[in-house]
Amino acid sequence: MAIQVVKRDGKTEPFQRQKIVNACAAVGAPADVAASIADEVEKSARDQMPTSEIKSMVLDRLGKIKQDWVNNWAQYEQTKGK
Repeated sequence: MAIQVVKRDGKTEPFQRQKIVNACAAVGAPADVAASIADEVEKSARDQMPTSEIKSMVLDRLGKIKQDWVNNWAQYEQTKGK
């Protein structure tokens, strides 16, 4: 059974690695870095993990590589309507 994540509204959905890749790429990370971050997060993910925790993990990894990508995240979220 696939790992389920808990969204902000309380709904659950399957963990989707590609969403992390897309988000990382949208803030400026090259494809190989985005894939690497998604791989790390996927290995650490657990069933019923809140998406806010996944977001924190992604931002932490982005920031360790290039702080500008973390700064770009706020702009990215605005375009996504979050």
